[in-house]
Amino acid sequence: MFSWGEDSQRGFRLRHGALLGDGADGADGADGVHYSDLGYDISDLAAGRSVLAFVKTNGNSFIIRTNRREDGTRVRGKQKFVKSKEKIQAVSCGDDTVTLLSERGSVLHVDAHTYTPQPRQFFSDIPVSRVACGSQHSVALTKDGQVYTWGQDSRGQLGLGKRKLGASSPQHVRTVSAIPLVQIAAGAEQSFALSVSGSVFSWGRNDCGQLGVGDRKDRHTPTSVCSLNMKKSVHVSCGEEHTAVLTKTGVVFTFGSGQHGQLGHNSFSDELRPRLVAELWGAKVSKIACGRHHTVVLTDNKRVYSFGRRERGQLGRGEESHPSVPLPVQLPQDTADHLQVRNVFAGGNCSFATCASNEGVHEAPDIVDNAAQSRLEGVIDRWISECDSKSWKKIKQEVHRAFSSASYLNNSFLEQSQEKHFQTSPKYSGLNLSRARQAFKKLVKKDKVLAEVEAAVLHLLRSTDKKPLGVEGLRMYLLLIELLHSIQRHKRQQTSTKLAQAVAAAVLSLSPDSLQVIGDWWSSLSPSTMKKHVKVWKQALSEILSFQPVPRNSGVRNLLQVLQYMYNANGRIAESRRMADSDFYLMIDQGFLDDDLQLWRSQSGRKSKEAGSLILCSFPFVMDVRSKKMAFDMNAEYTKVTEVFNSTFESLLECYFPLPEDLFFELHLRRTSVLEDTFEQLAYDGQSRMPLAVYFDGNPEIDDHLNLYKKDFFYEVFHEMVSPESGMFMFNDSETLAWFPTRATQEDQRYFHFGFLCGLALYNGCIIHLPFPLALFKKLLGVKPSLEDLMEFSPCVGKSLQYVLEDDHPENLGMDFSILWDETAVELDPEDPEKLVTSQNKEEFVDAYVNHAFNTSVRSVFQEFKRGFFQLCDRDLVKLFHPNELQEVLVGKDYNDWAKLKQNTSYEGDFHAGHPTIQMFWEVFDELNEAQKKAFLWFVTGFEREPILGMQTIEMKIKAARVEDHLANDQYYPESHTCFSALELPLYSTKEIMHSKLTEALSNKRIYRCNVDASVNAHSVLRRRSITENTCVDGASIFSQVLPYHCGKRDAGVFSTRVQRFGTFQLYNN
Repeated sequence: MFSWGEDSQRGFRLRHGALLGDGADGADGADGVHYSDLGYDISDLAAGRSVLAFVKTNGNSFIIRTNRREDGTRVRGKQKFVKSKEKIQAVSCGDDTVTLLSERGSVLHVDAHTYTPQPRQFFSDIPVSRVACGSQHSVALTKDGQVYTWGQDSRGQLGLGKRKLGASSPQHVRTVSAIPLVQIAAGAEQSFALSVSGSVFSWGRNDCGQLGVGDRKDRHTPTSVCSLNMKKSVHVSCGEEHTAVLTKTGVVFTFGSGQHGQLGHNSFSDELRPRLVAELWGAKVSKIACGRHHTVVLTDNKRVYSFGRRERGQLGRGEESHPSVPLPVQLPQDTADHLQVRNVFAGGNCSFATCASNEGVHEAPDIVDNAAQSRLEGVIDRWISECDSKSWKKIKQEVHRAFSSASYLNNSFLEQSQEKHFQTSPKYSGLNLSRARQAFKKLVKKDKVLAEVEAAVLHLLRSTDKKPLGVEGLRMYLLLIELLHSIQRHKRQQTSTKLAQAVAAAVLSLSPDSLQVIGDWWSSLSPSTMKKHVKVWKQALSEILSFQPVPRNSGVRNLLQVLQYMYNANGRIAESRRMADSDFYLMIDQGFLDDDLQLWRSQSGRKSKEAGSLILCSFPFVMDVRSKKMAFDMNAEYTKVTEVFNSTFESLLECYFPLPEDLFFELHLRRTSVLEDTFEQLAYDGQSRMPLAVYFDGNPEIDDHLNLYKKDFFYEVFHEMVSPESGMFMFNDSETLAWFPTRATQEDQRYFHFGFLCGLALYNGCIIHLPFPLALFKKLLGVKPSLEDLMEFSPCVGKSLQYVLEDDHPENLGMDFSILWDETAVELDPEDPEKLVTSQNKEEFVDAYVNHAFNTSVRSVFQEFKRGFFQLCDRDLVKLFHPNELQEVLVGKDYNDWAKLKQNTSYEGDFHAGHPTIQMFWEVFDELNEAQKKAFLWFVTGFEREPILGMQTIEMKIKAARVEDHLANDQYYPESHTCFSALELPLYSTKEIMHSKLTEALSNKRIYRCNVDASVNAHSVLRRRSITENTCVDGASIFSQVLPYHCGKRDAGVFSTRVQRFGTFQLYNN
């Protein structure tokens, strides 16, 4: 062994039995590096102010105390053997104390006088892997990754928060309990911990910057040394007021006091943050050690360097050398040639280097086993293979210890390939989830083991840290989702949701920053893994939603909230990798949705939402558009019934029976002036929430209780209103899309009525002609329009603006912030007229252009439109839809699947698919152009476009027309009944005649398509079916469901009986 520094060579017993310091081998305390032939190998060594201790490779430990002479000088005594029943593997020294760590994990405190080791009873059942001592405090790292501290706490070195006193017994440092720690270190009054992936945490005294956190403030709890993140740190060593960190790549960082040059930066300045020791660049360092005010390093070519204080010879080199620059230690030439250094140690004012002959050198294992294999991977195979009665008790304990420890889980299934786990960050978890999935797949096959795993995880989740100090403490949440996925796949339908609910609750208890990290980690996974994780929560929710009744507790809401976080994270992913919204949809039963809607209606307007709906308006992202429309339509029907009930009840209280006009929102229109009459009657609207009844030209023959003209009304009024002839709107160059004009005023009531009519159509479930860009629906939902919306409305303008954005030098275009919009000159920046578009402000220019087109120029008129729209439509329910969904609900989708229409068609009477007239009809239909086919669709169904729920909800029926004189068939036109999507087809004699009559009927928009017989018989046909079938609803049936919310059941029954006298009124009819 080589030794140098203050009295460093004294006290050790040599190979032949002599003691260094007794005059043998020239050990007289002279300066320089000395070689001592000990005859044994030292595995660990530590030195404090008045004590030195070391451990032989055979597990024996020794102590050498420093004694004070009569003249006040200090001199080391003789080495004393420490009698211990256990083999010792590590040692650490405080100023005057010695702590030993046995191979079994016992912590032993050595008495200063008797040299008798006393076990720390606190750790009798807690095996410890590492110990470290400061001047007057100690730190222990247990084998399950927990940190305990005891001793003085004058500067926060115990990491327990602000305390006045220290601790005589070990105290748990909970702040780092979830971090997978592998090493600890202690300086005079500071402490450090190192994670498996290289994160460094520090606490305690910091007046010289020795904590590396960028300032001089003490820390009373562990703090992340952020500057060392992703630097692959593998070892930390502390001096009295400075710290050194070694990385996997052999680089050294130092920080803290530089008073004596101990940082190696060729200066004597303090460093508040870790700074790379550039003077060691090119030499890969394998070991580091800090003395009180000096630092020693060992390179991979077995050279020893030192820097720092030198007054006591602790640098091992000449006095003339610069102390703040790393320079080689001058080893004795007569021994250095045939010996190689294996390790270095430093403590107090002395240094040591253990060595072996060149022939006998064997590389010592790394100080920190950061790259050890997965903690779980190695034991799961044993658990499932040795799961018998003899070994079960031990396995059960191991399972509980593993799955009830956050740090254990966080140290499992790390990505060892190319040491990627060292790159762990808020954007990357460092996990190999594929290996975790394979291991858990084996684990869940043993029910007995799985039961213990679930119990242990439930125990763990009750005490998780809400805000783990480092991101490595969050890995377990991804692993637990993988575990849930494996359990669900193995158990199939028998899976309990208890564990899933517990994991969800633990996730939601985390801080917003931690949730952000988990979201970013999840969104960085492969699309297939992302879908697996989403399926975990969907499957748990689906199982719960299948219960009768459906529980509406916090556990279910937690599952939905976690799914919401995943949905939000998915929205931040690049579109090419993003999951479809449909991947988050749940199968929602109509009965459950009805219950949820009733709860929502009952809580509407109340401040307390505790017993409110579970999904509706809280988690709309799990609803597909079918469920959203179902909820909106059901609410509209309930509202209509409620309005009718209230009106009738008031009438009865006033002792008169209500007339039909009291129970409907009636519009009496002339076909020659539909728009004019509509605007006039809307001005006197008083009961628009009632069922809608439309009458054309008096319409005396149509049954008042089943109005069949709503579709005609909306078709006529919107085609007339949204046309260039109406003068209400501006149009794009191709006149295919409309937008609000800039010159319209708030006083123009037509835009309020326009919004009201749009809302009325949605409220009554009708598709309308509304050729507006998606921007309209975005604005209704509070979504900001974008350049893409302007490109939709005006491709020419949009492409020009896109060109400006892509141009690196838009100055050359000679453009300014003056534009022409709707034939009006506009200054986009009124405070700076003639402002030129440059590369610095081109985004500002484009944003201002889009904002003016869709917001500024139409602010007042759009507000009137919006006010009218929400007169009838509940804002919360409208906001269930995405902009494109709302557009499709109101406008429908472009339809061209004519083969599907033919496939869905049924035949009545003598007609069948092979009938000559039917074959002739489809031949004629196939010859129609696209415009004529769409006209036919409107002629038969009342739809110009496909309803958002699809044409599968519409089944066209064809039957033979009733003609008294069969020879006169060729004189009749086809007739349709839009409420039934029925076509009456005469038996034409030739294909040409059929083609002529059909196309003439399609071109005549004034053909009336409903007859009296249909309406008279409708009551027996249109009983209440599923609300999604777009059928009429039996009023008495609805009343029996709604009235209990408004009055006693007895009154509801009486009123329901009275309603029967009126027959059935149409509440929903597309």
